[in-house]
Amino acid sequence: MSDQQSSEGASRTFVRGLRSTVGRESTTFGFSILATVTFGMLQVTQGSPDLPRVFLYAVGAVLSFTLLEGVLSRGFRRPMPQHPTQTMALGTSLNVISVLVGLGAALLVSEWFSHVAVWCLAPFVAGVGYLLAESVEDALAERILVAAGDDSAKEVSP
Repeated sequence: MSDQQSSEGASRTFVRGLRSTVGRESTTFGFSILATVTFGMLQVTQGSPDLPRVFLYAVGAVLSFTLLEGVLSRGFRRPMPQHPTQTMALGTSLNVISVLVGLGAALLVSEWFSHVAVWCLAPFVAGVGYLLAESVEDALAERILVAAGDDSAKEVSP
């Protein structure tokens, strides 16, 4: 194999790996950003947290996914279907909207309450808002791709 062929093969392998990583991690990346900015926003509106509040925050952030996964998987007994990667890529490219929806929901909770429970409730509401908004983004992506002639965009894996 020539150096040029080896270089082209390595380049294709890298691009394939990059596409796989970005496609697989987009939702996680958006949620990580949301978790970070929600914590920062709570520090501004509620003050610097003590250790118990940090733990409450972690519990609230995790419970948003846990609750929705439990409901949508019918008690963790059914698989969670996935859209094709082109649908997910278009949907998650709109993550700025779902992050802002989640952050806005957390801000409302923070403005309405000034109890220790806000450290659990705000990240929970932020996570649920994020997941619901991202679901709308995915549905919109599916409709856009189907309208453009990509009927496979509405298929989901079992």
